[in-house]
Amino acid sequence: MTLEEWIPQYLAAYKLGTIKDNSYDTLLHLADHIPQELKDRDLTEILPMHLQQFYNSFARQYSKSYMDKLRVFVGSLFVTAIDNGFCSRNPAAHLKIPRMIEKPRESFTMEEVRLILAFASCYEYQRTGVGIMTLLLTGIRRGELLGLKETDITDTTLTVNRAVFLSGNHVRVEEHLAKTEHSLRTVPLVPELAYRLRTLPHKGEYLFSTKSGTVLHPRNFNRDYDKFFRQLRETEPDVRHLSPHCCRHTFATLTRESGADLRVVMELLGHTDIKTTARYSHANLTSMETAVQHLRSSILSPVGQFLH
Repeated sequence: MTLEEWIPQYLAAYKLGTIKDNSYDTLLHLADHIPQELKDRDLTEILPMHLQQFYNSFARQYSKSYMDKLRVFVGSLFVTAIDNGFCSRNPAAHLKIPRMIEKPRESFTMEEVRLILAFASCYEYQRTGVGIMTLLLTGIRRGELLGLKETDITDTTLTVNRAVFLSGNHVRVEEHLAKTEHSLRTVPLVPELAYRLRTLPHKGEYLFSTKSGTVLHPRNFNRDYDKFFRQLRETEPDVRHLSPHCCRHTFATLTRESGADLRVVMELLGHTDIKTTARYSHANLTSMETAVQHLRSSILSPVGQFLH
């Protein structure tokens, strides 16, 4: 059996229906990266050097985290192939991961955040402006933003109860399902943002819906996000055009710099890594409210209020 023949059988038997759709799509994308000349080989003919050459090439183009996903995927392919009698050894067992330096994650500076929020507060397209403000002032993910409903917002908090996923090119959203179990969380809101979210015009149950009231496709949000920054940079060219996910990094960085304990920041972001710390103690909502209010004070203090 060739590697190309085994991959879809492996995915159907071991992964389909056992992992989230977006995780399954990631495996499909990883499989697409495997060179055809490697896929054409019989499982018994693939040598460690063949896979090592592939790893070395892959590492020059992609991030360390993506490399780690590939390593786990390829290793599992061969372990299960052995279990099923398609080969007798695992050529991926003792491979060396090329030395990779993870690129630093970019985030906006405090001055950039002030300019972005000022522009967003009077931006003609409220859905986009309020969406960007929410990303910067809560640290939630894009998919979590697009899954927000009116019932998730109070005068003081935002609760992540769901997230929008892409399955292929189709939008999927389910109640009480986000990236990880810890992603379902409650985040404090600064008063100005809480007001904007509660009064945001929308149709249907989702706050950031389309004009017809359906779930907004993540790519369409990205399109609106890019348009926002193109217009902003016409008057403020020094503000960088970073990705939506960089708003999350910005929230983490600036909240930490504003004096929040790292454990509190991890709770705010809903990181899975907090589970290790959570064995000892949990940050409560009061601690998280303090962290967000410190961030608000840092943003507002030098220039006066602009989150009208």
